[in-house]
Amino acid sequence: MTSRPIHVLLIEDNPGDIRLVRELFAQTSGGQFTLTHVGRLDAGIRSLSESLIDVILLDLSLPDSQGIETLIRMHAAAHGIPIVLMTGLEDEELGLHLIQAGAQDYLIKGQTSAPLLARALRYAVGRKRLEEELREQTRFLQSVLNSMADGVVMADHTGTFRVWNPAAEHILGSGPATRTVGQWSNDFTIFLPDKVTPCPAQDIPLARAIRGESVTGATLFLKRRNQRDDQWLDVSARPLRDEMGLIKGGVVVFRDISETRRTDEALRDSENRFRAIMDHSPALIFIKDLEGRYLQANRQFETVSHVAQKDLVGKTDEDIFAPVQAEAFRANDRKVLDADAPMRFEETALHDDGLHTSIVVKFPLRNAEGRCYALCGIATDITDKQRAEEVRQQLAKDRLLLLESTGEGIYGLDRQGRCTFINSAASRMLGYSPDELLCQDMHERIHHSLRDGATYPRRRCHIHETLADGTGRKIDDEVYWRKDGTSFPVEYSSFPVIEQGQVTGAVVVFLDITDRKLAEQQLTASHDQLRNLSARLESVREEERILIAREIHDELGQSLTGVKLELSLLRDQLPDVTPTVHTRLESISELIDATIQSVRRIATELRPIVLDQLGLIPAIEWQTHEFQSRTGIQCRLDVYLRSASLSQTASTAMFRIFQEILTNVVRHAKASLVEITLQEQAGGLVLEVRDNGRGITDTELADPQSLGLVGMRERALLLGGNITFSGHSESGTTVRVRIPLEQPSYE
Repeated sequence: MTSRPIHVLLIEDNPGDIRLVRELFAQTSGGQFTLTHVGRLDAGIRSLSESLIDVILLDLSLPDSQGIETLIRMHAAAHGIPIVLMTGLEDEELGLHLIQAGAQDYLIKGQTSAPLLARALRYAVGRKRLEEELREQTRFLQSVLNSMADGVVMADHTGTFRVWNPAAEHILGSGPATRTVGQWSNDFTIFLPDKVTPCPAQDIPLARAIRGESVTGATLFLKRRNQRDDQWLDVSARPLRDEMGLIKGGVVVFRDISETRRTDEALRDSENRFRAIMDHSPALIFIKDLEGRYLQANRQFETVSHVAQKDLVGKTDEDIFAPVQAEAFRANDRKVLDADAPMRFEETALHDDGLHTSIVVKFPLRNAEGRCYALCGIATDITDKQRAEEVRQQLAKDRLLLLESTGEGIYGLDRQGRCTFINSAASRMLGYSPDELLCQDMHERIHHSLRDGATYPRRRCHIHETLADGTGRKIDDEVYWRKDGTSFPVEYSSFPVIEQGQVTGAVVVFLDITDRKLAEQQLTASHDQLRNLSARLESVREEERILIAREIHDELGQSLTGVKLELSLLRDQLPDVTPTVHTRLESISELIDATIQSVRRIATELRPIVLDQLGLIPAIEWQTHEFQSRTGIQCRLDVYLRSASLSQTASTAMFRIFQEILTNVVRHAKASLVEITLQEQAGGLVLEVRDNGRGITDTELADPQSLGLVGMRERALLLGGNITFSGHSESGTTVRVRIPLEQPSYE
């Protein structure tokens, strides 16, 4: 295939130059060029539209145009047709200006040969075609860059940006302006994937590309200063080299992967949550494909089956469980897949500690198109629950048996005081059938007050307090009312029922104490009779003591006094007795004196005359002085009242208590000091005796054989008073007696 000839437009007005050009064309190979000649610039411009011209051979000196103006006008009209100039001046500087003004080449008249002319014209046409192709490629490349979704940035070897496509501006939010590689933007900072460490300027992929490195798939994080939406970028970079292999710059291609990254993170978080839920679930969770092969299972399943996750994938039930169990599991799987719907089963499996029963929910898993691709199962072990239910039922039976076997009345209340259960003993004591009390307000039924011959519910009882504050109570004396309107005494205990920190009800246990009340009344009456008898006996004993003391003092004392007088007379009537007889008479006289003193002492101990004649206070003073003289124990007496208006019986009892206290000091206390206080307090007479001895012990106080202590207590009780004992190893014993000043007479 032969190429068409090159059509040349010659614009020349000099006949000699025209003839020369024609001769030169004639010397070239035939058919390479065709020539069209005009002598003026305007004619040449018109020829451009009248015929096909490939190259223009132009003289600068024409009749209608001169110099570089000729080139400028022709270049404007040629619309890209290459122009080769012919000039008679050999001026390189002029030639450079002509090339810059749009000429492809220039020839010197008189120095141009046929080959030079042909080569210049062919090169001009060829360069023009290459420029057109290059412009077309540039336009195509720019179109590609403009239509790309990826950002493309190109910089020269100095780091100055040369190419920055719209996608790059859209992704980064700004254009290149006058920035360099190290100054991308003032609106964001580039970080490494950890989102914490800033990316050094020298490690930015484009900077590395300019240094000759290639970067593929690098991930960078852009943190913006004034926006909430930060960005993730996937970046690749390559160096740009010339034909000699020298680096002329670099190009970087990047895309916004923020949404993908967030999606991946969300998916990863979702998978982690799903895995965490599965692994921490007490239930067994598994996923199988349609052929029954395990795809995934949770940690609980691994624990029970003793098969790790990595070893479980691809296995079937037949590979893990006994044949009978595996067949049962697979049969249930097929039911779910055939029904294409969730189903619930009760399945059993052999665990390490025996056979377990589970409630298993199995359901199909569907893909985006709605087709079933797998089966999921969630198994909840109900073995413990079944065992607990069996235990609960047994406990309920045992509780019912306990409730019915006890003789105490037991009933339960809800938060509002309504009956929730009642045993037979309670029903029997209250006279109601259980159905008559269940769900009824027990307070209205059994807690009443009697007014004007009618019964009314009491406003509040201690059971209400238990329901209110959650504190159990024990009441020793209360009255319950029967259905027939009669009442009976009870003692009861109320216990709160607390669930999740809240009082939800109460349990009441009560006992009919009618028989005990009667027994207590009889015992009290018996005690009163015994105490009265004791008081009477004590009174009789004191009367006997008074009588005996008087008889001893009066009769025996007078007789002994008479004997002494007679002995004195006898001694006076026998003056001439021997010394021996005289000594014997003196001895008998001394013996009679001692006997008289013993008689007086015995009479005083039986009944101090000072008590009868002067009263309690002088008697205590006399007894204190006598005790100190007789025992050598120092006594300190403080009396804070002038007289005590007590009956003779009360004075005697108080004096006897005081005597018993002093007797115990001598026998047990090992004391060296006794402090006695007698005073009046709040209408009562208080006697307090403190010693510095060893102190009475709790064991001694509780000893039923300590009759002295028992006697003192009984004497105080007879007087309507009380007596207290307190002992300390370092401070001795303190006895405090208090009796009312006004006393009934037991005489």
